[in-house]
Amino acid sequence: MKKKAIRMLTLGMACFMLFSNLQLNLQAMEAQDASLDAAEQALVQLAEEREILAVVYHTDSYSLAAGPEFVSSGLVEIPSGSQVFIEGVTIQDNEAWYLVSYTYNEKTYTGYVHSEYLISSDERFLDWQESYPLGQGESTEEPIVKASDDILAFPESYRSYLHQLKSQHPNWVFVPFNTNLNWETVIAEEMVGDRSWVHSSKSDAWKGEQRSSSWYLATKEAVEYCVDPRNFLNERYIFMFEQLTYNESYHTVQGVQNIIQTTFMRGEIPGEGITYAQNFYNVGRGLGVSPFHLASRVYQEQGVNGTSALISGTYPGYEGYYNYYNISASGTTDQQVIESGLKYAQSKGWNTRVKSIAGGAEFISRNYILRGQDTLYLQKFDVDPSYNGLYYHQYMQNITAPMTEGATTRAAYEKAGALNNMFVFKIPVYLNMPASACPEPGTSDVINPTEEQAKLLKAFIIRLYTDALGHSSYTDEEIEYWYQELISGGSDGAHVAYGFFFSEEFKAKMLSDEEYLDLLYRVMFDRTADAEGKEVWLDKLAIGMSREYVYAGFVNSSEFANVCSTYGVKQGTITSSGYRDQNEGVTAFVTRLYNKALGRSGDDQGMEDWCRIILRKEQTMETVAYGFIFSQEFLSHNTTNEEFVRILYRTFLNRESDAAGFNDWVGRLNQGTGREFVFQGFARSAEFNELMESYGISPY
Repeated sequence: MKKKAIRMLTLGMACFMLFSNLQLNLQAMEAQDASLDAAEQALVQLAEEREILAVVYHTDSYSLAAGPEFVSSGLVEIPSGSQVFIEGVTIQDNEAWYLVSYTYNEKTYTGYVHSEYLISSDERFLDWQESYPLGQGESTEEPIVKASDDILAFPESYRSYLHQLKSQHPNWVFVPFNTNLNWETVIAEEMVGDRSWVHSSKSDAWKGEQRSSSWYLATKEAVEYCVDPRNFLNERYIFMFEQLTYNESYHTVQGVQNIIQTTFMRGEIPGEGITYAQNFYNVGRGLGVSPFHLASRVYQEQGVNGTSALISGTYPGYEGYYNYYNISASGTTDQQVIESGLKYAQSKGWNTRVKSIAGGAEFISRNYILRGQDTLYLQKFDVDPSYNGLYYHQYMQNITAPMTEGATTRAAYEKAGALNNMFVFKIPVYLNMPASACPEPGTSDVINPTEEQAKLLKAFIIRLYTDALGHSSYTDEEIEYWYQELISGGSDGAHVAYGFFFSEEFKAKMLSDEEYLDLLYRVMFDRTADAEGKEVWLDKLAIGMSREYVYAGFVNSSEFANVCSTYGVKQGTITSSGYRDQNEGVTAFVTRLYNKALGRSGDDQGMEDWCRIILRKEQTMETVAYGFIFSQEFLSHNTTNEEFVRILYRTFLNRESDAAGFNDWVGRLNQGTGREFVFQGFARSAEFNELMESYGISPY
């Protein structure tokens, strides 16, 4: 009896203990759930207060998922180094999945990224991570290939520089920004028009054509040197790759003061009762932008003495207006630069110095830092595809500005004792880069061709005279001049030949497209044209691409690269700066408007103007087409309803009409429907919209 009672008591105690443990476990689970809920809510609140910038890292690209999970094919592939905004978090099995937004080519995607593949230097976010420590997790289902550390994620030619920096600053994080852009294409695009300038203080090796009293177009060698990130992976310039976000612990008023101490901004802003340093700090903190960056940018734009008319407040016609950041100040003369900048300031109401500094900072934040161009390098070299296309959306023309501002910022961090903080540096990587860093202009070695290379090289120059220009004779001095230009590095194969093919003498020959192509093959490749290749180029010319565009295709080709390698000279690159050469689909559409609607070829200026209007979105595709279809020139043709409908098919849809559609539209016109209604039916059709989207252009 006693044994039975003891057994019953023991069983009761066991049940009690089990129940107590269950209660404790339940309470622990409830406490954990409450903690996770608090973590999620706290992060959302931070994101609502101000954007949380982060970048994708530890992988070449990340497949954005619709939910908190790893997927092999997601909403969009995000390349390493791309900017995302953290908007929230979902915590599963003690792992964080961040809800982020990512923009590519003006389209924004929202989805989830595992915490292991995001890095941010935003101190608020870092503090949140410390307050709510979560595991990274090692899912066996992960389809993502990880880099073992940040430096090994880079190409070999980057690593020695990064290892040196890491040895001195172990808290620094380096993230490759995989642009997926071809190196030669980037260099060619940076040479377009007035995109790249150097100051007159630079040596001749840096300077091309003079553009104003103090500025020159940059040479190709200068552009290559400044675009190549490997040249700036050092203590002095590394901060051109720093994300330009505000962090309270090391962005201080005194730090700003250190930047501007020797400039006109060392004291108070005239008439405002606040120092420049305090003002930059207040503005940066409010926007979440580095005040060091803002102060360095004004220092870069206005110099030590601040004597520019853009901030004097006394320029005739614009009295009382200021533009501290030189925003929209452009032109080829000093007067044009000043007046365009002050006109912009006037339009924004920047009638005090404080308004100009705050308004300009807000402009930089909204149009650059929060739109992918969140480093000094990216503000100059627009290789981020998030917004505004590529290449042209640059803050400055001066190709050395990222170097100067980066060095200024680095010095400020050093004075603040902050160099050992955690910084995130996103560093661009390009496809088909040179094996080693591009040399500084003026330091390249002279080429020493072999006897056979010299023979082949002179034969190439002779072909330019005899075949391209049709000369029956030439002098030894002429051949020797170009030979020396090529072997000295003063020029390259692409640019020497360009001088011949686009000379007035060559243009006067009035060659047909076929004759032009035959010459390019013979002179540039030293062979006759192959039928297939020639047909491709003839088609390009037929849709309206320029001869310069075709020439660029030849000299930028791998075949010409091999030719130049055989000759022992630099290949060089050429790009056409014309709008008609930027988008084949748009150019073909404009060509159809001329050919199909007006029944004639487009003149060069007309082609250029209409392509510019479309690409810069000055008018919609529909408005441009309306200008052709309802022009006096078109109306004078007195087309029948049948002819009108056929023209719309050929112009808008790039095809002949189908019987059903043709009969429907003609029937409507015959019954009194207006031609403008039919025009809108084509211009706003799904088929035309899809065709334009295939060109990367919105028709609206």
